[in-house]
Amino acid sequence: MVSGLKVNFHKSSLIGVNVQREFMEAACRFLHCREGVIPFKYLGLPVGASSKKVSTWEPMLEQLRKRLNSWGNKFVSLGGRIVLLNSILNAIPIFYLSFLKIPAKVLKMVVRIQREFLWGGARGGRKISWVKWRKVCHPRSKGGLGVRDVKAVNLSLLAKWKWRLLHEDQSLWKRVLVEKYGDHVGGLAPWEGARWPRFSSLWWKNLMALEDGVGENWFSNRVMRRIGDGRNTSFWEDRWIGKSLCIRYT
Repeated sequence: MVSGLKVNFHKSSLIGVNVQREFMEAACRFLHCREGVIPFKYLGLPVGASSKKVSTWEPMLEQLRKRLNSWGNKFVSLGGRIVLLNSILNAIPIFYLSFLKIPAKVLKMVVRIQREFLWGGARGGRKISWVKWRKVCHPRSKGGLGVRDVKAVNLSLLAKWKWRLLHEDQSLWKRVLVEKYGDHVGGLAPWEGARWPRFSSLWWKNLMALEDGVGENWFSNRVMRRIGDGRNTSFWEDRWIGKSLCIRYT
């Protein structure tokens, strides 16, 4: 009210979760807005969509294809294509990779787009891949071309949410997770083989299972707790040497 800003209800939508149909119709008429459905887009990100479906990632893949089409009539050297790979083609999926775990099928599609652009230019085509893609993603100091690995970027961006769980105690998003999953969501010990309720969201399950298939406890083993006054330290649940005592002796 102080700023003078008002909500544009004509551009807004009302979404009901476990709400009766009569209430939704009355609420939409009262607010003069349309009724929305789940999933919906918010700031370009599909909210409520399953990250396992290829259709969820199709808008991001379409952005990659459009950007390649805009370079179709330009000749770019191999060095220039490497720069474009890291600065543009690897930057487009960042927003998706920051929130959703990329499925193997979509990962192959993204890598194929990048590989064909690297060896065949903007038009792609069946060009010979002179070096394995794994080698291409190695740092230049190790004989690679320094192209960022999409899977590694996805894991690191999702791991940042775990890191933020350890620090931002007053954040609204963390308080929501604490109310849903318990007060121990910010601890290290629950990430080591803990069983979460069946009603856990797919995002939460992917976040908690982030260490699977990469290396056992690759994140937890590299995080240390500073005891301080001891108020936020649990002798039974926190990890001291190896696994926590509650996991080792239960």
